[in-house]
Amino acid sequence: MSEYQYYEWQTLDRPLTPEERSVVNALSSHIDVTSTRAQVDYSWGNFKHDPIHVLVGFFDAFLYSSNWGERHLAFRFPTGLLDEAALQPYLWAESIELTRFADHVVLEIICNDEEGDEWIDDEESLSTLAPLRAALLAEDYRMLYLAWLMIATLAGEDEALEPPVPLGLGALTTSLSALIEFFGLDPFLVEAAAQSSETHTVEPAMALSTLIERLTRAECNDYLQRLASDEALLSLKLNRRLRELGGQTVAPAAAAPSRTLLQLKEAAAALDRADSERQRVEAAARRKQELQDFAAKAPHAWIEIDKMMEKKSGSAYDAAVALLVNLRDLAVMQNNLSAFTEQLARVQAQYSGRRAFMERLREEFG
Repeated sequence: MSEYQYYEWQTLDRPLTPEERSVVNALSSHIDVTSTRAQVDYSWGNFKHDPIHVLVGFFDAFLYSSNWGERHLAFRFPTGLLDEAALQPYLWAESIELTRFADHVVLEIICNDEEGDEWIDDEESLSTLAPLRAALLAEDYRMLYLAWLMIATLAGEDEALEPPVPLGLGALTTSLSALIEFFGLDPFLVEAAAQSSETHTVEPAMALSTLIERLTRAECNDYLQRLASDEALLSLKLNRRLRELGGQTVAPAAAAPSRTLLQLKEAAAALDRADSERQRVEAAARRKQELQDFAAKAPHAWIEIDKMMEKKSGSAYDAAVALLVNLRDLAVMQNNLSAFTEQLARVQAQYSGRRAFMERLREEFG
């Protein structure tokens, strides 16, 4: 299979300047660059630069994927905006890492699934995943928990203890669902993990006007000057300050006892079995209703089968076999299989010379 690699970067806080676009455009002979995005893919060769350095220098989000199973998602944050201590339990050496640069911190999630060998299409992936950066700035760590779950599973670390389970893991956003799909995480494993995740409830907030009145005159002037300078993420910073003035804090993760990955896997397997049984019961109920609806047509079905055989076409043979399947299943349901077997023998004898039809019969009835 040919190689395929996809690289994409996006700006989230501000667009690239014309000068920055020119620099990024020079990184590859066929890179596609706009004021908010750069994208390049390779069916041969590699990107000649460190994509994380490109992220740090120009962008806020980065995504990489290959058709041999490597996935890479990274976000850049201004220094001082992340609670790095709160992120530590979710980090995993060489897979979920926090790297400090001069003015920024980069969070990387790197997955290398050796079984991943399919062609990929990630044209819309980063746009869907980008809101996870704002969620992380809002101290929503569901993304990091899911990343830990994925890495621990790939590493086969069954005895690893899970990190703090964030609130709201049972109510996933579109971006979190996209993260699960992008990294190929088992949805039943996520469901099992969410069993100890409490629902996220938002406390009533004080009126903005009341909180703003608590700012000092010096603070108001400072925020206005920074607004006039078009400072990135100023709204986030101001709202954090207002929450402090109102005595509001982000709710901590649920304090349930930590489970091992093996316990989570066992719970996921039980959920999978329950879901399979539910689907089996539902399918059986649908099939029973179909056969009950078909029962009134059954006496005429044998005549229809003979008419179909006169057409001598593959589609007619398929339709005839479908009718025979319905007749057999109805006979089983009505405990009258002997009558069906007798009629089936007649059809087999009458049309034994129709090789294509007989092949279809053998596939279905043996």
